[in-house]
Amino acid sequence: MKKFVVVTAFGKDQPGMVAGVSEALYALGGNLEDASMTRLGGEFAMMMVVALPSKVTLPAASKALAPWGRRLGLQFQIKPIQPALARRRADQGAAFLISVYGTDRAGIVSNVTRALADRKISITGLNTRVLRHAKKAIYILLLEIQVPPKADMDSLRSELDQMRQALGVEITLQDIEPVAL
Repeated sequence: MKKFVVVTAFGKDQPGMVAGVSEALYALGGNLEDASMTRLGGEFAMMMVVALPSKVTLPAASKALAPWGRRLGLQFQIKPIQPALARRRADQGAAFLISVYGTDRAGIVSNVTRALADRKISITGLNTRVLRHAKKAIYILLLEIQVPPKADMDSLRSELDQMRQALGVEITLQDIEPVAL
């Protein structure tokens, strides 16, 4: 029997952070079930769902990660979660990718995410970047979403098109096809 935990870690970005944390979890018999890691400014943040052998306690997991915290300046939090929350269910609906690209301005994220929340659409991933290579700052927003089976996609497309015009950005919505291995 396995137990599942969410491990979050963050600290000043430097090489070896992912290797150190994943090695410590592997040494405990852990397996990364789901993870998201990114650099934000000069910081690096990790969020991982980890399956651990049932005999591994939370204090033992904290103790195994502590040397990496000291060596790399990482702060950790470990939280137990129910097995049902550890894995994404296949019956949650279709996956889509929304991309927004245009001149940086306030309100892009709040407008798009409000349209999704109003339709009970879950955001499973969100990334933003501001590119300052041109005369104008370019804003990029990428959202991976899980759409409930009964969601009105025509209505969502229509609202995204209205937003595109109002915000002066490009917005695309594309289906993410699962790949069978």
